[in-house]
Amino acid sequence: MKNSEVKKMQALSIRRDDVVSDEIWFQMMRDIFFGYENEVMLEKAEEQKSKEDAEAEEACKRG
Repeated sequence: MKNSEVKKMQALSIRRDDVVSDEIWFQMMRDIFFGYENEVMLEKAEEQKSKEDAEAEEACKRG
């Protein structure tokens, strides 16, 4: 499972009733959302690098 999926599931699993105050709930959701965004960006960067590496390897084989 991708890290971004884990972060998304974490956000979905937090019930508002489990948190003492609205302020704490919003802070928790903000932190989880930022973590999710970071994981998505990292995964996209890894996919792009893999794609570039594959293209470079293919170019070397042709050259």
